[in-house]
Amino acid sequence: MAIVEVTEDSLRRQAGESIFTAALALADQGLVTALNERGASISAMVDGRAVTVVITKTGIEGTCACEAPSPCPHAVATALTWVRTGEERPAPDLYAALRVRDADWLARRLVQLAENDQALAVRLLAEAEQVSAVDELADLRADLEQVMADLLEEAEQHDHDDWYGDAWYPDTGDLEEILDDIDELIAEEPDIALELIVRAIDLIEQAMDTEKVYGEELLNALTRVQGMHLDACLTGSPDPVRLAEWLIGKTLTSGWCSFDRSLADYSPVLGDQGLRRCRELMDGNKIADYKLRTLRESLARE
Repeated sequence: MAIVEVTEDSLRRQAGESIFTAALALADQGLVTALNERGASISAMVDGRAVTVVITKTGIEGTCACEAPSPCPHAVATALTWVRTGEERPAPDLYAALRVRDADWLARRLVQLAENDQALAVRLLAEAEQVSAVDELADLRADLEQVMADLLEEAEQHDHDDWYGDAWYPDTGDLEEILDDIDELIAEEPDIALELIVRAIDLIEQAMDTEKVYGEELLNALTRVQGMHLDACLTGSPDPVRLAEWLIGKTLTSGWCSFDRSLADYSPVLGDQGLRRCRELMDGNKIADYKLRTLRESLARE
């Protein structure tokens, strides 16, 4: 297809109203057949006449057996049918064309395009780093899920009432390595790390809830993760209302977490909005136990 854009309006302007009307009638009656495109040249049979149309910088030039001045109605009808055929063709699928190209070629081409466009370069670099962080999150989450699934499977193989040496002392070495990686992620991507930390707290509590755990390793890991949660919140930018709801909900439902005594530590992140939400949740809770008392005392001090 020629680079020059040809439309119905441009054909109407070039041919004039009378010739365009005659051409429109020929096209609408289906008298343009055997349409063939080759570069900037289009050929067809129009009402029994052989027609050739060439797309130029200024419009079209037609050669027709009718020998009328160019562009004749037959030539315009040919160009008009070609335009309409082009409108019906789907646009090229850029993704389909690029996805089969070599990754190095794509990277080099992007660098070339961004050389003279600083804004594009900054955007590409930021998005590449974000994708890398998301990929790291997915890998760490998968490792965390697998390690904790293995620990739960071990727990099922032990009887906590067995006094003859079959008690379960979980090996938390693999878990600690994952926590080390998450700890490093806090400095670079605290909000992404926070997602992993919340999941780690839930999974460790599930293991603790089996009531088959001997030793302090798993409880120490839970205490460590709670500290990491505070670090990630202070470093990142969690939503204060959602954080308040999570802290109060976890404190009231968990048998292991001790966020009730650390509410004041979260105050820089919670701010007035988050602390107000904490108060609303506590005032609306009918449970009168030591957790609520501790929470209220912590909130009152803050």
